[in-house]
Amino acid sequence: GVQTCALPICFPVTIATVRGGGSGINFSLELKSELPSNIQLKKLIFRGYEVPFEKQDALHFMAIIKTEANQQKFDGDDSQIYTSPKNAITLAENEAILIFSKNGKEYQQKITKVIEKPALEYPSAKPKF
Repeated sequence: GVQTCALPICFPVTIATVRGGGSGINFSLELKSELPSNIQLKKLIFRGYEVPFEKQDALHFMAIIKTEANQQKFDGDDSQIYTSPKNAITLAENEAILIFSKNGKEYQQKITKVIEKPALEYPSAKPKF
């Protein structure tokens, strides 16, 4: 997974994995080394959505994408389905764009080979009679 990149920084991404879950898609990013203090990882663009990253610890970031497919509606329920903001950039299924800032200036880096993991099964979600 060598990344070619002409940016002022290339993210030291070790692994990017995505997993469907109860409320959408969990995208996790693991870095080889800690980010310098002048660099902030901000957002993810993936499968048509743009969502903020949450820092788990120095080397792990998570972005949670809320998708329409994961939200059930009942008959007569006219509430809005809340989904993550859309982004029109076209990417392959296993490609993502990381948006980060360095010294306050925004950059984007595309990563490929995002690994899809099987969805987590929540036994409590579907009662079996």
